[in-house]
Amino acid sequence: MTEVLTGVSGHFSAAHRSTDGVLHGHTWKVMAWFKTPGRVDAACYKATLDHLLKAWDHSELPENLSWAEDIAAAVGKLTNCVEVIVSRELEGYHARWTA
Repeated sequence: MTEVLTGVSGHFSAAHRSTDGVLHGHTWKVMAWFKTPGRVDAACYKATLDHLLKAWDHSELPENLSWAEDIAAAVGKLTNCVEVIVSRELEGYHARWTA
């Protein structure tokens, strides 16, 4: 049996500190996939993701969100979320979280 997931994406720009304490910024693309009971209006998932990303946009991320893997795990806590991909596309870095 195949499974169909509903996906939405967004992006945010924020600063964080490197392991040596240097403050710098990135733009992250976040794609989240949700297990749904069939056809759904993806707008509700998009609105939820956008709300979360807006809280991080143009901020200094705390230590517990300073890596893409941390961001992916935090997004993965959204209801019905089963997969998250966080990318710094221009730099070629990606992290993937799965339930």
